[in-house]
Amino acid sequence: MTNIIQLVEEMRAKLGQITSAEEEIVWSLRDALSRVDEKLLHDVRTITTEHETRRGRSLHELQRLSARIGSFPTERTGLSGLEDTKVPVAPIAADGPPISHAFRRGDWRQAANNIEDELDGFFEATAIASR
Repeated sequence: MTNIIQLVEEMRAKLGQITSAEEEIVWSLRDALSRVDEKLLHDVRTITTEHETRRGRSLHELQRLSARIGSFPTERTGLSGLEDTKVPVAPIAADGPPISHAFRRGDWRQAANNIEDELDGFFEATAIASR
């Protein structure tokens, strides 16, 4: 009977050693996961900061663009050697000829019919030429 008690005590001592070794492994795993978690949190914060910086620059550029929309560009200084060169510009007479018919508004239905008439003429000429 003393032999069995001794074996049980040895088994209890081995289980105690195994338990303490496993507890050390669990604690080291917890520490490793904490370090990885802190690194991940640091990386996320860094990426967030970089993103906010890029977003701020983009917003600033968009605000500058929206402020310029509808305004005329500022006069630029001439290039050296070209200051004396003048571009000939014909004056526009207020009582001159009327604006070309291409710039007047028209009926889209009539324009569609005109296109169809042109296409009919084209296809008829093509058919005659292929005979």
